[in-house]
Amino acid sequence: MARAGLVLPDLPLQSVSVNGQPRTFSVVPGPGPDAPLILALHGAGGTGLGMAALTGLAQRGPEARCAVAFPDGFMHVWNDRRGAPRLARRERIDDVAFMQALVEHLCQTGVNDGTRVYAAGMSNGGFLAEHLARNGLLDLAGVVLVASSATVSSRQARPVPAPVHETRFLAFHGTADPLVPYGGGPIGPLGRLVERRADRSPTLAGRGVTAPIEAVAADWCPPLPDGSRAIPRTAPVAGPSGDIGVERLSWAGPDGAAPSSELYRIVGGGHTWPGGAQYLPARFVGRVAAHLDATGILLDFTTRASGRPGAQ
Repeated sequence: MARAGLVLPDLPLQSVSVNGQPRTFSVVPGPGPDAPLILALHGAGGTGLGMAALTGLAQRGPEARCAVAFPDGFMHVWNDRRGAPRLARRERIDDVAFMQALVEHLCQTGVNDGTRVYAAGMSNGGFLAEHLARNGLLDLAGVVLVASSATVSSRQARPVPAPVHETRFLAFHGTADPLVPYGGGPIGPLGRLVERRADRSPTLAGRGVTAPIEAVAADWCPPLPDGSRAIPRTAPVAGPSGDIGVERLSWAGPDGAAPSSELYRIVGGGHTWPGGAQYLPARFVGRVAAHLDATGILLDFTTRASGRPGAQ
């Protein structure tokens, strides 16, 4: 964290009991219980406060009139229900129950009124966020994935997301992500980041398989009247010379209104938070798209959907 220039925010640690076990989190409230609530889920090996530092949401969330909760995964990981044989130890941890208990607690303490809840996750946290949304396990107004997707097992179990007409989708994904392949495939462990992604051995598959992010984004667009899916519109995102190229893909709903699904395709980008710090050397996790402000886009996505002024 220090090498990346990140400083952990000074937020008190709180807890809720889940199946008799205390689960910890930090929270920054919005202006009132009607403020949108963002559940910011860190990646494997991270913490809630680390996610707050990486994204800047501890400061920028309240500035955009949003509340943000930063929960901690048990032993720094989430049980995203991917069913991977090498990660079976996670199965005893009920993170779905944790998210449900956390939202209930934040409602009881006046942080949120039970509406306009968003799940935003990076990597392992994104897989959990998509699982929650796809299966209707939380009443979510939107889901945001960064360097993440849906697992193949989750998508096969429920090909059409349960709340497809109610939940909006936003994602950021690098085409050179060495952990979560953009086009789908085995999810790679951190210890093998330096190995070539041409390796598709059972050892890698034992950590689960990710679905192609463009196919997952299309899942979240309601079908057209004839049952087909809309073809995404692609537009370049302006950036400075020498930085990574970015394209925005958007899937419009049946009425042609505002996109229900959006994907920022980061050409040559890695397993990073766009606009955030290069938290590990690029040779391990790939490059950051420095000019793409994922946090600002996330907050604008949240406030637009809630009928509030956009984030700055």
